[in-house]
Amino acid sequence: MKKFTIILLALIMVFSIASAEESRVLATVEDTQIYQSQADEIMPAFVNYNYINTQSDYQTVVTYLVQQEVMRRKIADMKFDEFSEEELHAIQEDAKAEWEKYVESYISQNISEDTQEARDAARINAEEFFTANGLTLDAIVESLKQSESINKMRDYLLGGYAPTDQEVEELFQTVGAQYKEQYENNIATYEAMTHYYNQPSWYTPEGYRGIIHILVKVDEDILEQYMAMQAAYEEQNSDNPETPSANEEQTAENAQVVTEPVTLEQIEEAKQTVLNSQKETIDKIYQRLANGESFEKLIEEFGTDPGMLNAENVKNGYSVHKDSVVYDPAFTKAAFSDKMNEVGDVSDPAVGNYGIHILKYQRDVPSGLIMTDAIHEEISSALLMQKENEVFSQAFASWESALNISYNQENIDLATKEAEERIANQEQAEAEESLEAVLPN
Repeated sequence: MKKFTIILLALIMVFSIASAEESRVLATVEDTQIYQSQADEIMPAFVNYNYINTQSDYQTVVTYLVQQEVMRRKIADMKFDEFSEEELHAIQEDAKAEWEKYVESYISQNISEDTQEARDAARINAEEFFTANGLTLDAIVESLKQSESINKMRDYLLGGYAPTDQEVEELFQTVGAQYKEQYENNIATYEAMTHYYNQPSWYTPEGYRGIIHILVKVDEDILEQYMAMQAAYEEQNSDNPETPSANEEQTAENAQVVTEPVTLEQIEEAKQTVLNSQKETIDKIYQRLANGESFEKLIEEFGTDPGMLNAENVKNGYSVHKDSVVYDPAFTKAAFSDKMNEVGDVSDPAVGNYGIHILKYQRDVPSGLIMTDAIHEEISSALLMQKENEVFSQAFASWESALNISYNQENIDLATKEAEERIANQEQAEAEESLEAVLPN
């Protein structure tokens, strides 16, 4: 469990214990009763953080409350809830910082003008608002104390465990093999998952190049005419013009502009018109490259691609494969043209959907399974989390067996049924309101 989550749940527990009212008893740990009011108090947070699906899952929430009571008792037995003056001072300082974050967030969202007078008034309102809702500096201190007590128990149960390099490497190879099987011969899937869906991958297929470029802007009318003619030519020669690929959607739309049959000669003429429109700039770029000027410096002067303002992109280039599906086809084709054989090579100008590209072969992208510091940290964290779950599960099993714990299943089922009926009635009422809103009077 991440530290933030532990603090969050500890804070929830402080509130639920402080606000516990005698209501329906759902469970008992020795002489401590777990009330439905406590479950109701923390239920919304459990839904918001996806620990449960609906606010009728009393079984899960009651189990959590029981475990927290068991944990509280064990922490007290082992005196993990006792702190030195130095520890208490650190907790109080952390609590003040947390409290200040809440207050500052409230102030920034509730002032129309940033004056000292307005901020002072908003601060008073913030403190009153949070206090009225049970969030006070003292509550945060108690939350952090409970969180730190749990951390002490965690460290005790882990016994100094830290994932070894061998454990990290074994998991890396196991999971990496799955990535390789999925992506090795499927560039489209690899790029869709990593580019569009931002999924991680510890494996990079072979054949990627790092490409940087100078994008020269072109008059929109001239460029549109060329793109429309090219799209029309592709459509008239397509076996299935009604289902364009993802890379052809824009050009297929442009094809609607051209209705007469198009020849290759006409396309070349339109392309040359685009190039001629920026001939002076293009010639200047190639001349200055020939004089030894840095391609990267010329990007700064002539380039219009915002992505090339990123220092990391300029250093490593865009990762482009000959079968890439995430780039303009003209850009991909130019990246693997006859002029681009070795690192450092520069392409001829290529006309694409966004203007004229002049590309540089920046590097060969390392392929295969590559262990980076970030991946090592990711795996180490996962292994540590796995170990935490194991030791806590084992500890709870041992602790619970030594305590008199009982669940009032009849009351849990009754609370669940009532919640399900309440939720169903709310959904029905909302549906009826929506229907009334769209029906004519």
